[in-house]
Amino acid sequence: MSQVTLRIGGRSYAVACSDGQEAHLARLGAMVEEKFRQMEGNLAPQDAQNLLFAAILLADELHDTRAAVGDDPGQLGDRLAELESEAAAARGAKHEISLELDAVRAERDALANDLANIKSAAGGQEPLFAGADVAPQLEQLAGLIEKCADALEGKLAAS
Repeated sequence: MSQVTLRIGGRSYAVACSDGQEAHLARLGAMVEEKFRQMEGNLAPQDAQNLLFAAILLADELHDTRAAVGDDPGQLGDRLAELESEAAAARGAKHEISLELDAVRAERDALANDLANIKSAAGGQEPLFAGADVAPQLEQLAGLIEKCADALEGKLAAS
């Protein structure tokens, strides 16, 4: 058995512990001293009461931590692995979405380029169907197509 002297609230306390546990016990004592210092200005007249309040503050922190991560410390490792897996999946999804976004942007740019080329090529030309009555123009187009077809048939028959 070993003995560690803890200094809390200006007083020294000798505490026995197992061999090898001295540093751990000193860290725990430092946590209690920290809570004790947080209570300055609200200290009770009796040391036992102050130590009780410091212990309650620590217990409250422990309760909040357990509520956040679960009561079973073994579950913490499982939860961490689960969160790491979710993070990896989210990174993968983000990468896929980024690739899709790049493809959409490239397609948009290609369409914008095609549109600019069409506008440039059509510059100065009158619209094909500028008038309100399209039927006569369609009949004229049909007549031209028929003449072309007749001419092709005549060449085909001659050969």
